[in-house]
Amino acid sequence: MSEQPETTDNSPLNELEENLAKAGQPDANPVEVILSFLNNEVYILSTDALDTPDAAVEPLVLANVDGQPVLAVFSHPSRVDSHFLEAAPNVLATHGSAILDSIGDEIGLVINPGSEHGFEMGPEGIANVRRDFKRAGE
Repeated sequence: MSEQPETTDNSPLNELEENLAKAGQPDANPVEVILSFLNNEVYILSTDALDTPDAAVEPLVLANVDGQPVLAVFSHPSRVDSHFLEAAPNVLATHGSAILDSIGDEIGLVINPGSEHGFEMGPEGIANVRRDFKRAGE
């Protein structure tokens, strides 16, 4: 999948986005957002397609406002802006738990960079989630 339509509709498109939308409310439960991320399909962008069994993923890594590296993760393919696809044109589906299992200790992640339905988590937050949360079925 190399091109996704941009969406101007900010309505939540899935469970993860519903929880992200609730996150800014006073009675929000951050645990619901984390569990939703861990247990649902998310999307990363890669410079390379996974068209062979030994293909490696080169995911899109951005810099946050502090200049720290963050892995770009998207809650739905339509949340990927075209300028991200210019840098990494392949949209790959995975689960949030798989991202946390494989992300390095020195990198954070950003869900839906620049979007209303998003959030950023630094390396320390990722370490805390790895320690405190388990996937469904574990």
